Amino acid sequence: MLLMLLADGFEEIEALGTLDLLRRAGVEVQTASLAEGTMVRGAHGITVQADGAFPGAWTPERVEGVILPGGMGGATALAASAEVEAWLRALNAQGKWICAICAAPALVLPRAGVLTAGRQATCYPAPNFIAELGAAYTDAPAVVSGNLITGAGPGAFAAFARAIAEALRPAAAVAQVWQDALL
Repeated sequence: MLLMLLADGFEEIEALGTLDLLRRAGVEVQTASLAEGTMVRGAHGITVQADGAFPGAWTPERVEGVILPGGMGGATALAASAEVEAWLRALNAQGKWICAICAAPALVLPRAGVLTAGRQATCYPAPNFIAELGAAYTDAPAVVSGNLITGAGPGAFAAFARAIAEALRPAAAVAQVWQDALL
């Protein structure tokens, strides 16, 4: 099971599009709110109800990995959370999946120390975000580098979700879902 962390200001298409495609592919994903309670407001005014509050009953040992949507407000809140940082460090030490898209790779991952030498990542192609990733930056819609999966931004959510699904499910099953879902 993957845990998607939602903070107020998250980018809706990155979170909900990714969530939808992963669930269609048979990947179990639960959502956790960093906001008070379980209601989380996206960057474009869409409010969603998360499955629970973070961290709740979830622990790094009980999940296969984490998904961090972008959106400036959401990614900034994720980056400011000492608990999220501790989770990312624990997941990385255990070799579990760390998936981040848009602003989250640039704002959250460097702070948590998961962009070690030799790793590649992508993010929203703003100059300040590219600078945050430094030598790790790769201009691609989605990048898989060890246990790290990153996506470039809203327009890359399907490539990001597919990279996650392919890491967890047989390629043929994933290809069929993408054919059916994105016709």
